[in-house]
Amino acid sequence: MIEAVSQMAQRVADLRREFDRGFAEPPSAEKSATHDLLAIRLDEQHFALRLSDIAGLFADKKITPVPGASGFLLGIAGFRGIIAPVYDLQRLLGCPDVRNPRWLVMAAAASVGFAFAAFDGQLRVPASAITPQQQEDMQGLTSGVVQDSGLLRPIIELSRALKAIQT
Repeated sequence: MIEAVSQMAQRVADLRREFDRGFAEPPSAEKSATHDLLAIRLDEQHFALRLSDIAGLFADKKITPVPGASGFLLGIAGFRGIIAPVYDLQRLLGCPDVRNPRWLVMAAAASVGFAFAAFDGQLRVPASAITPQQQEDMQGLTSGVVQDSGLLRPIIELSRALKAIQT
């Protein structure tokens, strides 16, 4: 009986050391070699957005038109107590504009929203599934392509979209 208690105490001590070591060691390359993306559609074309570039995803948000607004600006909307401009992501990419976009993302880098037609889901892909872009494409707003279930989705860089609306 005493031997069983001693073995149990040793096992508990081993498990505790293993648990603590898991937090002390740097993350393995396997865990950090994945990318989280949002899969979206613009004018029936498949795209992806980096989750790290997004502060929030919103559905059916009321966009209030701004008098005299032209170009890519759809209007303004309220996001968690912040009034922000909302731009048509489809038009920024050269696709036809959508009448009433259902989805909006708020950029993490600035209080700016981007509207688009359809949200397909979240993707977690290995780094090997992303191919860097070789040439300028989609108004220079994409940085690479991710392979997702047989589909190739260009990855839209919201930082580039922010620069495009500033110019």
